[in-house]
Amino acid sequence: MQKDNYKNVCEYWRLKTLETDFRERYVALGLPGYNDNNLPITYFGVDYEINRSDAKIHNIEKPEEELDFCTQSAIYHLFHFSKEAPRNSNNFIPLHELRGAAPFSPAFKKSTLNPFAKTFEGKTLQLIETGEKLGFERLSNSDAGFQAMAFTCMPIQFLFWDGDDELPAQATILFDEKITDFTHEETVIGIGSDLVNRLIDAAGLKRLA
Repeated sequence: MQKDNYKNVCEYWRLKTLETDFRERYVALGLPGYNDNNLPITYFGVDYEINRSDAKIHNIEKPEEELDFCTQSAIYHLFHFSKEAPRNSNNFIPLHELRGAAPFSPAFKKSTLNPFAKTFEGKTLQLIETGEKLGFERLSNSDAGFQAMAFTCMPIQFLFWDGDDELPAQATILFDEKITDFTHEETVIGIGSDLVNRLIDAAGLKRLA
């Protein structure tokens, strides 16, 4: 039943996206590759296309792949919720400090940050190798930290500290404080979760709760 609900939500946003002035949005968001045919959009380093006639999204390298809810909603919401002239601040903050998103922070920590830390505990080098494999930019302010581009206009940072005899591993995800210029605050949570899922999948690990 939940899967059907997700499909219905994606279908709703697909139809809403048909109303988009893509030329205007591509310029405002600084997205590369606008053309009069299918529209390119890169999400966490994976190249997708939006069909101009029906707004369906497909993975360019794997066109038969069924896209998950997070990927579709992230792309559709970028076009629907972005402001007229969105701009990043280059000031990165945790979810609980993001305007409008604080109520979701405890659930985000439980469902995303804690599993992230537990899954990669004792595997710092593997996390570093995975981040580099995915093309993320290494950061120096943790045991394994990177800046990832959800979209070319949406930087996200993640920091990881491995555990020791006294403390368990810890992880956090930081968002530009102006990220809601680009998407809805609830979508930010899905994008953060998607980042962790993609890291775990790319590392070939089993997610730990």
